[in-house]
Amino acid sequence: MLFKTERLLLREFSPDDFEGVHEYASDHENVKHMAFGPNTPEDTRRYLEVQCREEREAIPRMHYNIAVEEALLHKVIGGISIHLNWRRDDGILGVIINRRYAGMGYSTEALRGVIDHAFCDLDLHRVHAVVDVCNPAMIHVFEKLGLRCEGRMIKRGKSRPGADEPYFDQFGFAVLREEWEARK
Repeated sequence: MLFKTERLLLREFSPDDFEGVHEYASDHENVKHMAFGPNTPEDTRRYLEVQCREEREAIPRMHYNIAVEEALLHKVIGGISIHLNWRRDDGILGVIINRRYAGMGYSTEALRGVIDHAFCDLDLHRVHAVVDVCNPAMIHVFEKLGLRCEGRMIKRGKSRPGADEPYFDQFGFAVLREEWEARK
């Protein structure tokens, strides 16, 4: 998988991406809304090993984890995932961008490219995402992209060990292919 947006190269991860991935995945503040992390160096190596070998070899492929590379810097600044349902017609999105690059439109640009790819190349009918209700930046990105909020899911997200509450609320966002195409 390889495609470009205006400023980004969206591609498969490689073992050479360790430095960029570990920079964002080991930063507690950067992963506070994620289901993983903060990563140790071994966690990041294991993640890249799985991305570079196991998921690509799966038939049929159900998981796509995409490196977000800033094209001018030649640096991985984040990642986007699409995990397909068993029918391969609906995908759930995940996104993380290094907070050093927050507020520059990279999440919006990368997600727009990946959603286009999901509908055009993966032939999905629908894409959706869940986001922590305490993550206003990502809520804004999904709204800006035209995904509709389908509701608040009470205590859907599992908190990390040591958190005040074991679960947290999430919003669900989604868009259908025909809705996405009508906006283009």
